[in-house]
Amino acid sequence: MDAHPPSRTTVLLIDPHKRDREYWTQRLNISSPNYVVLEAETGKAGLLICQLHRVDCVLVELTLPDMSGFEVLIKLVPRARHPEIAVILLTRLALYPMRTLALSNGAQGYLVKTHISGDNLDWEIQKAVFAVAFKKVQLS
Repeated sequence: MDAHPPSRTTVLLIDPHKRDREYWTQRLNISSPNYVVLEAETGKAGLLICQLHRVDCVLVELTLPDMSGFEVLIKLVPRARHPEIAVILLTRLALYPMRTLALSNGAQGYLVKTHISGDNLDWEIQKAVFAVAFKKVQLS
């Protein structure tokens, strides 16, 4: 038996759609017991949570009531090539130019809700958190 429990990954889900938040929170909890999932329905609330808690990955919808998901991305990743936090856009909008814009502005992923499963999302989060941690090690 391992003497140390596996580390927990804190994921913040920023989405104005309550059903979507509930669905993805449930899917992540099924995929892995190591997730702590926090929720916000606005960009402002999500940014406040990021200030108050250690968050490993932010999943953000593009269409928020108070700002765009891109505004949240730019506030969380002000230097695109040096992210401090993994940000993945998880959206209903399947637009290739948006994907390109998100990735060029520091997002670790751009996922369309109707094209991804809970297991795929779990993998994308793990990959994004690892990529950001690896970049931090490279820079130190």
